Amino acid sequence: MSKISLTVKIWLSLSLVSLLVYLVVIFIMPFFIRNFFTDAIMQPSVPSPEKSVIKEPVPFFLKARDFHIRGFIILEDGTTIPSQVSQAVPAPLVREIMENSAFQQTSRQLYEYAGDQESLRYVVEKSMAYGHPLYQVTFIRTMEEDKFVRDLLFKTMLFTGIVLIMGWFASLLIVRYLTRPLTQIEKHVNLIANRNWHDPLDLKQDDEIGKLACSIETMRQQLVRQDEAQQSMLQNVSHELKTPVMVIRSYAQAIQDGVYPKGGLAGSIQVIDEEGARLEKLVKQLLYLTRLDYLATQKQVQKKIQLNEIIEKIVQRLYLQRPEVTWQLDLEPATTTGDEETLRVMIENLLENHLRHASSCIEVNLRLSGDREEIILSFWNDGSKIEPHIQSQMFQPFHKGQEGKFGLGLTIVERIVKMSQGRISLKNERNGVSSTVILPPGE
Repeated sequence: MSKISLTVKIWLSLSLVSLLVYLVVIFIMPFFIRNFFTDAIMQPSVPSPEKSVIKEPVPFFLKARDFHIRGFIILEDGTTIPSQVSQAVPAPLVREIMENSAFQQTSRQLYEYAGDQESLRYVVEKSMAYGHPLYQVTFIRTMEEDKFVRDLLFKTMLFTGIVLIMGWFASLLIVRYLTRPLTQIEKHVNLIANRNWHDPLDLKQDDEIGKLACSIETMRQQLVRQDEAQQSMLQNVSHELKTPVMVIRSYAQAIQDGVYPKGGLAGSIQVIDEEGARLEKLVKQLLYLTRLDYLATQKQVQKKIQLNEIIEKIVQRLYLQRPEVTWQLDLEPATTTGDEETLRVMIENLLENHLRHASSCIEVNLRLSGDREEIILSFWNDGSKIEPHIQSQMFQPFHKGQEGKFGLGLTIVERIVKMSQGRISLKNERNGVSSTVILPPGE
């Protein structure tokens, strides 16, 4: 069943429902038809006995093409009205009716008669006329009833069968209409799977299939953006790796040839060492970005982290890099949940970035919001302001700052903040630059 297409499954479902209705009609309708006849002959006679006792014609309560429900009256002394009943009704049946009528306790009762030549069902209704009992008899022949049931059932089955066949063809058209957009979506998803994702999926429907198509189109756009970002990342990585590698190789070749481009052997080796350190830092950042991408797909072990303690440890380690810079710390005790190593990298990268651009002062503030629903961590330095045209690009990979150096630090910071369900902003403030990180508090 799992290998059958959706079109066939829907068509089979509709067909089975139609067939089930058809079978229900076949098996249930005879029961209802026979009950209809029983209810008809069990109905009491409409005219009152006092007005009909002197009338001769046989009352017909129900008459159809192939059967008749007949009735007559029996008086207390055995007289029948009309008097020709004995000519139309077998004598044994008349005697049985009279015997049953004499012993009948209820006002109306159903009986069945099985004679040698025919069988029938009849109802005896006991009434009073001029102070004397009389009995109204209504009967129907079983042969006529069976023939009528067979004819009616045949015609019903024929009509229902025609409707069933028409329903099958109609359901096939409906199924094709319903599955056509799914087929279109399938072809488009196959194109996306083959990395041919530049053609948009245009399916204008407001139902569930339209919502599915909208989700796939959103996915396609994200894949296009991700692919463009990866291509840009590869180009930037290639360029940034090529530059220090070329410098190292050219200086090493020059030293091998006895030429010292930086004035002497020590100066040339220092350039090689600086380019090597730059290359090492770039490779570490690239590896860490790859690790963050992997961690984003895994369920993280959530631990309680004391942010104020981590900040104090990092400041103590960075303080000696630039002793001339003044640090002002205002740290309230704040606890969040997450991975301690990634949060430490985030804070460290932000502090290194502020320390690199600070002129004389760095401020670090840690506090809880008024409703204690957020942790607000802010950094500020009194260095040069960010130019407006590059402010929105500061978190992009390999964005070059004012000094022309590549940067992955802020990209790493933004990734970690998003993984921690937080927000980050970077702006010019108080003749300097500030960055603010908002994190959820620990539970």
